Amino acid sequence: MEIIEETRTRLRLKHRPIRVWLFGGSFFIGCLVFLIYFLWFEFAAATLTCQRPLPNEINCELRRSSLLGRKERLRIFDIQDAYVKTTKSSKSTSYRVMIVTSLGEREMISNQSYRENQRVSQEINNFLYSGQKYLLVKQNQRNFLFFLNLVLLIITADGIFLATKPVTNCTFYKSLNQVFIERKSLMRQQVIEEPLENILRVDIRDKQFKYNKLYRAVIVLKSFDEIPINPEYTDEKSVRYAVARINSFLDYM
Repeated sequence: MEIIEETRTRLRLKHRPIRVWLFGGSFFIGCLVFLIYFLWFEFAAATLTCQRPLPNEINCELRRSSLLGRKERLRIFDIQDAYVKTTKSSKSTSYRVMIVTSLGEREMISNQSYRENQRVSQEINNFLYSGQKYLLVKQNQRNFLFFLNLVLLIITADGIFLATKPVTNCTFYKSLNQVFIERKSLMRQQVIEEPLENILRVDIRDKQFKYNKLYRAVIVLKSFDEIPINPEYTDEKSVRYAVARINSFLDYM
């Protein structure tokens, strides 16, 4: 919060919620990146088909597709084995079926349970070490990705809401005996008017957040209703200075 203008008859203040804008913008960009990844790059379904035209010859095709229709088709002629790969992190454990070939490993899809991946890898290995002529195995995580993307959409909307928080302009006019509070953003505009004679005092409210305490200035009316000058909490120094200048301007000190 900053003092824009101060004269004998007028006091103008402006509050830009830069901290909230940065947080909301970072939130929006981060969620948007993940949303694009899970919609386009993360495979939602995989199908492995194998045929054995001769006893010692196996021809396979692995098809994978994303929610937005990106498709990948791989021909595999020398499957040697299949196993469940376990990846552990500090917060979770994930499993995926890996298909071993002479040219490297190919994976089915992620985010399947260990039991499901164990079933698929066992079906592949049973086919490799038996005389079966045909194999078809499928994996699908469309429901999981639909739910995940829905959550990301909601969080992205929250990021947009925070990134478009309004700028507040507060002007005290002694000549008009009025205070005008204008909140303006890309989405809306709000103007609050109150006669100066209705103001009981201008006060400070604080709120404890996770790592620090933040502050905002409020106009306390004689009806004991409160009108925040800066709806978003901010640093103590600027708020205390602004409140001191307001009270000095209104001759409450």
